[in-house]
Amino acid sequence: MPRHQYLPYFAGWLVLGVSLGWGLARLVPGPSLSAQAEPGAGLKSAVAAVDDPYDQLARQYEQFKGIDRTFSQVARVVSPTVVHIISRKNGRREDGTPARFEETGSGVITRADFDGGKDRFVLTNNHVVEGATAAEISLLLNDGRVIKPLQVWNDPKLDVAVMKLDQVDLPAARLGDSDQAIVGTCVMAVGSPFGLTHSVSQGIISARGRYEAELEDDGVENQDFLQTDAAINPGNSGGPLVNMKGEVIGINTAIASNGGGNEGVGFSIPINLARWAMNQLVRVGRVSRGAIGVQLQELSARDAADAGLERPRGARVGSVQPGSPAQVAGISPGDIVLKFNATDVINYNHLINLVSTTNIGDQATLELWRDKKPVSVEVKVADRSELVKPANAEAARTAPGGFMKRPKGADAPPSNRTPPAPAQTRGLETAQVDGPVAARRLGLAEGALGVLITRIEPRSSLAGVFHEGDLIEAIDGRTLSSPADLAKILMGHGQHAFQIVRTENGATQTHIVELKLP
Repeated sequence: MPRHQYLPYFAGWLVLGVSLGWGLARLVPGPSLSAQAEPGAGLKSAVAAVDDPYDQLARQYEQFKGIDRTFSQVARVVSPTVVHIISRKNGRREDGTPARFEETGSGVITRADFDGGKDRFVLTNNHVVEGATAAEISLLLNDGRVIKPLQVWNDPKLDVAVMKLDQVDLPAARLGDSDQAIVGTCVMAVGSPFGLTHSVSQGIISARGRYEAELEDDGVENQDFLQTDAAINPGNSGGPLVNMKGEVIGINTAIASNGGGNEGVGFSIPINLARWAMNQLVRVGRVSRGAIGVQLQELSARDAADAGLERPRGARVGSVQPGSPAQVAGISPGDIVLKFNATDVINYNHLINLVSTTNIGDQATLELWRDKKPVSVEVKVADRSELVKPANAEAARTAPGGFMKRPKGADAPPSNRTPPAPAQTRGLETAQVDGPVAARRLGLAEGALGVLITRIEPRSSLAGVFHEGDLIEAIDGRTLSSPADLAKILMGHGQHAFQIVRTENGATQTHIVELKLP
C-alpha cells in the first residue's frame, strides 16, 4: 500500500491520542507549563486531593444536606408563632409570708377550629398562667414586641390554658395529628428554657400514653402524654412540640428529673387532646367531660389471671354509681372494660380519656369481660359535672418524691403541696384526703377530710365491715389524719368506733361502725 494511503489512519490515531491526553490532563491536575515538574508530581497531587478529609466531608454532607435544611426550615417556620410568657402572681415565700412572683413559660399562637380561623389565640399550660389575670400576663413575640392577651381561659384538669389576642395578623402555627406521632418520630421542642427565648431542641418521640401520678395530685386528671428526649427545661412549659412538617403535635408540660433539669425524659400533651379542650374553652368558657358513673381501677397481672385473661389489659370496674348510666346499662363491679366504641382500652387512664372526650348524650358500645367471657353493653354518656364523681383507687398512686417536675420558669412560687400517700393494711387500700385538692381529685366534697378506702381485697377480714368509697373521718372521736394512723389502729387490738361517711343509693350519710380487733 502506498504511504499516502496510511495518512488517514495516522491522522485518526493522532486525534484520539490528543483527546485522551487532554482528558487525563483535566482529571489529574499537574504543574503549569512554566514550572519545572518532578516525575510523578501530577499523580501525587491527585492522590492528595482524593484523600483530603474536608473534601470527603463535603461530599458526604451532600447526602445529609436535605435533613439539615429540613430542621432549619422547621425552626424558621415555627419560631415566629412561639411566644415567651411572663405572668405575675400572688404566692407565698418558704416562710409562709405573702409575696408577688413572676413565672415564665412558653406558648404557641394558633387558630380555633371555627370562625374561619380569623382570631388568634395562644395555647399554653394552665400552670404557667394560673392565678394571673390578662392584665398580669405579658407575651413577648419573636419580633421583639410585647403584647397583652384580651382574655384567659383555664382547664386545670388537662393543664391547658388559652389566651385570646387582639392582633389577628400574627402568624399561627399549623396543628397536626398527634395520633400519627408514632414512637421514633423526629420532633423539635421550641420555647424559652431558662429565659433563653425562642430556643429549639431536637429529639424523637420516645413513648406514648404516659401517665404520671404526681401530676394527678396537682389536679391533672386527663393524661395521655407523649414522651420525648428533646431537651425540655424550666421555661419550656406551654411551648410546642412539632414534627418535621412544622406541625404542632404536643404542648410541652413536664419532665421526669431528679434535679429539675433535662434528663432526656419530657412529657407533652397530645395536640388532639389540647385542641379538644381549647375549642370548648373558646366557645363556651369551660370544658365539658363525658362520664358513665363508674369507679375505675388498674388491672394487675394477678387480677387478670384470676379473671381468665392472658395478660393485663383494659380497666377494672371497682364500683358503679347508683342511678348512673353505667348502672342502667347493667355494668357491675368486677367487670373489665376491654373496648370502648371498638377502641381497645389500654388501661384505666386510657378509658377515662376515651369517655371524657366523647360527646355528652352519645351512645357508646362497651365490650366487657365478665365471668371469663365477653359481654357487650350500650351506655349513654352523661355530663361528668352532673354525676357524683366516684373515688378513683389509682388516684392515690405517687411516684418517688420530687421525681416529676413542671418545668417552671424563674421565680415561680414554691409548691407547698404534700401528696397523699397510698397505704394497704389488712387488705384495705387507702388514700389520704388532706385538703380540697385531694378531695376534688378523689371525687369528694371539697371540705372532706380523713382517709378514703379505695379498694378492699375480697379475702380481707374487713370486707364485710367497710365498703369501697367509705371515708373514715375519725376513730374513737379523734380526727383521723393519715393512712399511717389508720394502719396503727388496725394492726393493734381492742374495741374502736369508726366514724365514716358512706354513700348508698345516691344518699350520703354518716355512720358509726364498731369494730373489735383481735
